[in-house]
Amino acid sequence: MPRFLALAALASTLSLALAGCTGDEETQAEPQPGPVLPPAICLAPPGDGPYPLVFTDVTAELGLDAAGLRMVGNNLTIADYDGDHWPDITLTKPPGGEGRDDPAAPAGYYRLLRNAGGTGFEDTTWTSGLFAARDGGPARATTFVIWGDVDNDGDLDAFNVAYEDAGNESVLLDHSTLFLNDGDGTFTIGPDQSFTPGTRDPAASALFLDFDHDGLLDLYVGHNYGQYGSLGSALSNSLLRGDGLGNFTDVSAAAGVATLPFSTSNALQAKNNRPTWGVTACDLDGDGWSELLGSSYGRQWNELYRSLGNGTFEDLALTSGFGQDALVDYTDNYSFRCYCVTHPSAPDCAGVGDPGGCANWPGTWTPGFDDQSFRLAGNSSNAVCGDLDNDGDLDVLAVALAHSWAGKSSDKTELLYNEGFPAQPLVHRDAATTGVARQHGFNWNEGDLGGALADLDNDGRLDVLVASSDYPGTTSLLWQQQADGKFVEVGAVTGTRIDRAHGLGLVDYDRDGDYDLVVGTSLARWGANDVPPAPDDAYAYLLRNDGGAAGNKIMLDLRGAGVAGGSNADAAGARITVHAGGRTFVREVQDGYGLSGFQQDHLQIIGIGSACSADDVTIRWPNAANGEVTYTGVLANYVLVVEEGKELAYRSLSEYAPPSP
Repeated sequence: MPRFLALAALASTLSLALAGCTGDEETQAEPQPGPVLPPAICLAPPGDGPYPLVFTDVTAELGLDAAGLRMVGNNLTIADYDGDHWPDITLTKPPGGEGRDDPAAPAGYYRLLRNAGGTGFEDTTWTSGLFAARDGGPARATTFVIWGDVDNDGDLDAFNVAYEDAGNESVLLDHSTLFLNDGDGTFTIGPDQSFTPGTRDPAASALFLDFDHDGLLDLYVGHNYGQYGSLGSALSNSLLRGDGLGNFTDVSAAAGVATLPFSTSNALQAKNNRPTWGVTACDLDGDGWSELLGSSYGRQWNELYRSLGNGTFEDLALTSGFGQDALVDYTDNYSFRCYCVTHPSAPDCAGVGDPGGCANWPGTWTPGFDDQSFRLAGNSSNAVCGDLDNDGDLDVLAVALAHSWAGKSSDKTELLYNEGFPAQPLVHRDAATTGVARQHGFNWNEGDLGGALADLDNDGRLDVLVASSDYPGTTSLLWQQQADGKFVEVGAVTGTRIDRAHGLGLVDYDRDGDYDLVVGTSLARWGANDVPPAPDDAYAYLLRNDGGAAGNKIMLDLRGAGVAGGSNADAAGARITVHAGGRTFVREVQDGYGLSGFQQDHLQIIGIGSACSADDVTIRWPNAANGEVTYTGVLANYVLVVEEGKELAYRSLSEYAPPSP
């Protein structure tokens, strides 16, 4: 029986205890008596940072290379599915989302790799039952997997997504399905239900959250085109309320996040269904309630819905600064320039030069459509929230594909800074200001399909990771934040540069207190003369962080009470605020985001640089009252295990995740 039902009798008392108040009073963060402190651990990194970063490829060492478990995939998520505090890895690759694999002779479309105590991994793909087909046939088709404890019983369940559009519906035998964790490393197929408003389920992204703070995880699913390139086939994204038993009900319309079929009028108001590639949930205005962000493909406005705190949302796509940047000049668009060659007297064509090669250019330009605001945004794939400038609120890494032919009106990957959202829109800072830039020649493509924010050197500043793929010369990229707030790309010198990177996981696989990286790769668009040449499979790589452990850090494992009035067991949506060394650090617990599933290590690692302790750590729980608790004089370099309503517990890393016997 789900734990939230078993403990329902305690709900009222617990909710008051967690909130620290009664009725509708505002909650205050009340300092809590601390436990008996263990011995202080103080590291001595070189100054205030940034610190040297070095990553070592340990794929072969851990038996994950082609001669071992053959770790492949370009969609990957990190989750501790067996609850031993060692993070595990889930990977999928095409055509796993289109056809079934065969356990008797597997093609390697997907993998569940159990972390065996930091020294290696065990392949549990077929023993886990995570890829079982509902009809009892060979293993199901899977595009990506997102994890969350939907029944609050203390273990992670899995939303197993099968992407379905007009291109694969004739061969796809499986639909997106919830799998319930049995608590022993195996899974049972959940209730038979639909997660789409249409007859197809082109789910390109999904995440778990508790949007109404009822203590139960809900789902937000982003849908792509039903038929690629057809605006009329795009679907509204789905907000689905969970009941704690594995059933989900679509409440998009009631919550105010449903969109409308495409028309020019709807598109000009940013009310139309868009091909969504990524969804994100984070609290941008700091009121304790998660906003919903949608990253739209097809040069269309991104979506941003601000939570009103009552289970409903307001649409701020046009005013938030997230919808698109301010660059809308299309006169350098190659298609427009070719149009002007044959229509020199058309509006805006005066002075537009012949770009050359128009006879062989497949692009077209339609006046009255391609020159409209809803066609001058970006091909967005991801949005990642994090406090880039340590000012106590969340900023956004907006990730997008960009091409030289599209010109400057096509949004690129950039950093959006929060300077008082929603009263002030998110601020787009240009690449010259932030340093998050690339140098290109005449003809270029930026195939940015994913991103992440993490303090990889534990100096107290978030660094920026981007996975770029599908075009010649694209790689993973790492921008390390400097003391002045600017970013410097260090991928080549740090050992994190992976060709055609698609998929990105932050995982402290060896539990030494810094984030290691798993980077997937794609097999798309390789040419016969590409350098390097195309690999024989979509290999993924595990890169060990050999520099980040030197910095001091606050590490937290948050667990919600999982009962009515309390927070969901995952603590998804919880906010952590740390004050240390005269600086402020903010993190939020998230259960998934982005194109084809991104999900990171549940253990929160917050670098504090040369500081040896935190003045205080405040946790705001996503419970019915937005209750807060503050701990003072917190020691660094231990894992702080915090269960909602209970005293903080210190654990050394070896106590938290004991090595395998």
